[in-house]
Amino acid sequence: MGCEGCARITLLVFNIIFFIIGSVCLGVGIWVVVDGTVFLEVLGKIPEDTSVVGSLIQDAAYILIGGGAAIFLIAFFGCCGAWKKNKCLLIVYAVIIGVLLLLQIGAFVTAYFFYDQIVDVLNDSLANALNKSYNSEFQEKSAGQFDYTGGNILSKGLDAIQIEFKCCGVLNYTDYPNDAFPPTCCPANYSGKIKDLADQLWKGDVTTYTTTAPNCHGNITYIETVPGCLDAIKDYILDKSIIFIGIAAGTIAVQLILVFLSCCLFCSIENEEKKP
Repeated sequence: MGCEGCARITLLVFNIIFFIIGSVCLGVGIWVVVDGTVFLEVLGKIPEDTSVVGSLIQDAAYILIGGGAAIFLIAFFGCCGAWKKNKCLLIVYAVIIGVLLLLQIGAFVTAYFFYDQIVDVLNDSLANALNKSYNSEFQEKSAGQFDYTGGNILSKGLDAIQIEFKCCGVLNYTDYPNDAFPPTCCPANYSGKIKDLADQLWKGDVTTYTTTAPNCHGNITYIETVPGCLDAIKDYILDKSIIFIGIAAGTIAVQLILVFLSCCLFCSIENEEKKP
């Protein structure tokens, strides 16, 4: 098998995978837009406050539809161009992948130089959402033990994050109205993996929350030492930075390879056409 054959097969394999991914994203997005309630029932996560969830689900669905359609179309160009040896489709494919690659590099550069501004906007947006929408309810049964009623999807998500990352609020406990932070800001008393408890809470399977620090809830002096969740998540990402850098580098490498292969196949086809 020559270089042309290898290039064609590699392009076909990669783009068939992308074609499937795009189709799945597109299908799920359309499904959620048509009937988001059924989608949530399948996941087993029906939130109490559907008005808060509605906009989040709709936004995610439209992102899936847009992203899925783009991946689907790009993969179509790649597959047809490689299979039919169509120079026009191959060039369109290479240009689109090249533009996407430049946009990604531009996004990385922008994020690097405007990191502080981006973080400030994110801080303000998340803190504002927490202040307005957090509605999980806790009733103290005994010292350090609370009956828990999960609120909307944002509230349960934040509770799960606070448990898993041992943090409180976005920046700190003052993000909560009147500094009334929930017990999930206090360390969990759980014999298994904390991540499992966070997952169970997110799914709505937790009705009682127990902390190892009975003097924590309502104690400003204690909670002042607990970091905000944004800082905790940033620290986690930094700890795993090698993995994230590897994923980013791998993604860029794959795109470069696809551009290179499509250009090689284009040149090979053109050389064949020039032969007498």
